[in-house]
Amino acid sequence: MHVRTTQVEIDAERDGPQWSDDYLETLAVYRKIAEWLPSCERMLVHGAAVAFQGRAHLFCAPSGTGKSTHVRLWCEHLGSAVTVINGDKPIVRVPADGGPPIVYGVPWAGKEGWQTNTSAPLAGICFLGRSRPGESVIRRVAPEECVDEALRQAYLPRDAHAAGLALELLDGLLARVALFRLSCDVSEDAVRCSFEALAGLSYDDWTITA
Repeated sequence: MHVRTTQVEIDAERDGPQWSDDYLETLAVYRKIAEWLPSCERMLVHGAAVAFQGRAHLFCAPSGTGKSTHVRLWCEHLGSAVTVINGDKPIVRVPADGGPPIVYGVPWAGKEGWQTNTSAPLAGICFLGRSRPGESVIRRVAPEECVDEALRQAYLPRDAHAAGLALELLDGLLARVALFRLSCDVSEDAVRCSFEALAGLSYDDWTITA
């Protein structure tokens, strides 16, 4: 594909005077790519994707909720076993043949700049929310329980046909991976809670043998 941007499109990305045209141009370019993705079985999802033992886990939440903080805790407590595929706007492929979704790293990675040029099968999506200190709880949810949250984190193209394709991809995505809702604080216990549910391993046993 070929992407070109105009000054009008660059200006449309501006939400404050602090951003340079050079930076805004990168956003305009990615928006054009995101508009095209659904025609190729792919979509942009707002979330932080990490890989652990060859499987990816995607943490989704509204900006400012704490997904980057939670990913940082995973990196701190699980060390080099964790790779951040992308910290903000990964691309997810949902194969038409029913195969497992794949998460891809891209250069657009949020203010932290966490991104790796790699990919991994997506095992699960975790929708984050805040809890009171000392109260980290996670539970498995059905697709119909998290449709609204998923829609808020998926990029829907402006073109109606492309938006329809994106909705079909999102439906397939939610049907093929494990879905969780996590309420957590900022602590190692929050990592224990999400790690055991998503990885299916005992946090204490893994850290002892790692």
